[in-house]
Amino acid sequence: MKIIETTIRKYYLSLICGILISAAMFSAIEFISMTDEPDISSDCQAGLNYLSTAEKADSSVAEDFFRDKIKDRLALKKSNSEREALINDIKNHNVDVFPLFKDYLILGDSRALGFSYFKFLSYSRVFAGGGDTILKVREHMDKIKSLAPTYIYLCYGLNDAGIGIWKTPEDYANDVLSVINELRQALPDSKIYYNSIIWISDGAASYAPWAQIYDYSAACRIMCEQNGIHYIDNDEICKLLRENKWWSGDGIHLCEPFYKFWAENLYLAILED
Repeated sequence: MKIIETTIRKYYLSLICGILISAAMFSAIEFISMTDEPDISSDCQAGLNYLSTAEKADSSVAEDFFRDKIKDRLALKKSNSEREALINDIKNHNVDVFPLFKDYLILGDSRALGFSYFKFLSYSRVFAGGGDTILKVREHMDKIKSLAPTYIYLCYGLNDAGIGIWKTPEDYANDVLSVINELRQALPDSKIYYNSIIWISDGAASYAPWAQIYDYSAACRIMCEQNGIHYIDNDEICKLLRENKWWSGDGIHLCEPFYKFWAENLYLAILED
């Protein structure tokens, strides 16, 4: 029994050390990226101190600690009335939603990268880049699993349509489903949200492959409905995008004001789930 308790202690202390090391790595990345994030090292140290003290009295306390953290992470602790009030405030654009994002990960292309480029969200929580397609998720898989975020947002589509890999929108939707299933298997406690593809300007749509994004989005919507996948419909906010012409000169990349509305849509998906 003593050997088992010692093994359990070592396991959880090593896990805490891993968290501390990961926190240090992300802090270094964010410093280089010149983004501002709260110092999480104090939280990790508090957890380490808690475990070191409490486990002396009961070796099961470490297991309970992590189980409770998971429960807290997966629950939005709001009453129905509080949640409805927050939904209403967000829909009326009365809330800065960016500070509300916790334990999330955004995966996408250069348009999704705008969330961190404009410093709305941390680079450490936005895995996105120019030319990226849904297939890039597999390259990020180890990092995704190490973060084990509660909420994963998939924000691809522009390059996917333009690159010519998929013969039909349905072929593309099937590959999106394969990637989502891999995420589901690796992270069964995570909630995965597929974003409808953000619109492009009429001028950009004159390039036929890019114009397919609307067909790709429609095919993915059907796929999500058939497979119980959270689908975020961005068409309403894209109407604002078109009305205000919040595109850069290429008619594809997005201007800073649009990200507030996109973020509101992302967060509403959590609240309305």
